[in-house]
Amino acid sequence: MRKANLIGLAALVASLAACGQSDPAEPQVAALPGASSSASAAASSENLRQLPLGATQEEIDRAYDAWYACWTKHGVPSAPDGGGPLLSYKKNQKKYQAAVDACADQEPLNPPEMDPQQNPDYADNLRAEKACLEGHGIKMEIRGTGDDASLWAVDTKANLAKANSDEGMEFYRQCEISAFTPK
Repeated sequence: MRKANLIGLAALVASLAACGQSDPAEPQVAALPGASSSASAAASSENLRQLPLGATQEEIDRAYDAWYACWTKHGVPSAPDGGGPLLSYKKNQKKYQAAVDACADQEPLNPPEMDPQQNPDYADNLRAEKACLEGHGIKMEIRGTGDDASLWAVDTKANLAKANSDEGMEFYRQCEISAFTPK
């Protein structure tokens, strides 16, 4: 998985919570005239996989739910304590690695703009996002360097509460869009 950042952490937390629920049904895909259902399903799967810049929590949850549903389909059970397939995998990676590998083509992808390998302005964009969030009162820090640089909320109770609030997540989304949209 790519670098961890605030939205990645939020996605992980939301995914863990969602994984404790019953397995989601296969997504229903409308067929185009003349298109095979497998082609429609593949296109839908790819659309779920590639997260857009400024993805909403619902889009992130949908992508991770589809990925974890694949894990379940390939034999990774949901942990009985509500941790879903991710917790089951973490408890026994060796046992479930083949199932996770079978679903590698469904792992959610961060937006290309947020990939240091694809965005030569990544470091500048990350600094702009940090400044934007701090302008909204959320103290941030950049951890790591180069391709491993990522944005983290400063670890104080009040700051984390604000960063993880609905308002904070919306600030994060807007700052991400503002900072990483090519100018």
